[in-house]
Amino acid sequence: MIVTKYFVYFIIYSFFGWIYETCFCIIHDKAWDNRGFLYGPCIPLYGAGATLAQILFLDIPNYLKIKPSYLTIFIGCALGSFVLEYGTSYFLEKRFNARWWDYSEFPFNINGRVCIPFTLCFGFAGIIVTQVIIPPIVYVISVIPVFIVEFLALLFMFLFGMDMALTVSALTSFAKEFERINEQINLQMAERIEIWQTNRADAKLARIEKANERKEAAVIKKEMTAERLAEMKDQISTEAVKQWIINATEPQRRQFRHIAKFTHPVASTKSLLEKGSDFIRKKRDA
Repeated sequence: MIVTKYFVYFIIYSFFGWIYETCFCIIHDKAWDNRGFLYGPCIPLYGAGATLAQILFLDIPNYLKIKPSYLTIFIGCALGSFVLEYGTSYFLEKRFNARWWDYSEFPFNINGRVCIPFTLCFGFAGIIVTQVIIPPIVYVISVIPVFIVEFLALLFMFLFGMDMALTVSALTSFAKEFERINEQINLQMAERIEIWQTNRADAKLARIEKANERKEAAVIKKEMTAERLAEMKDQISTEAVKQWIINATEPQRRQFRHIAKFTHPVASTKSLLEKGSDFIRKKRDA
């Protein structure tokens, strides 16, 4: 019974966290954005943080008949948010090669995973959550019959598990797909450079015969500049992503739009997602 109650709390707090993140992004970006790791309206990081805050600063103190000070709650929630944010960001990046948030543009950030000003804000938010938001939720759950709470826990567990499985499956398949696209781009780049070099050698055979090999190599190296190579790779990658999106099913496109909002540390993957998002946006606006 205790476990089922806390799981229901976890889902409720995760949903409230999703509402907060979504409203913040709508106000900031003036556009709808389904925030969070999962497809559904749930951000587990907020659920975990609020549930732990409830246990540490409400349930245990009530059992021990003590009342923690606001300073204790502030420090505990600030430190807790720091550990949760950094640890979750590190795990998700290592597991899925993506970041769901990035503080790199903010001052006093640590590896872009946490930001001290936001950590302090979470400390103040912890006071509001534990003193204002959690008590009425605990009261409502306490007056609901036990069998209904257990049913809700099973329902939430089923939906949460399905959402988690779908998200992990999509992220894993997309990682493999973009790895394949990047390999395809590299192969096409090698083929184009080889063709370019062959055509150039044929066109300037007379000069090659008259010039020494070192001088001609220098001319070729000068003409095939880094800018030219970057331009060629950009063209190939744009064509590859466009072709993938054209051939993709509508569910795959929806998955693409969901995953494209994440911050990807790998430059090649980030570039592909940006090109794909731009192509979809232009098609929609056309």
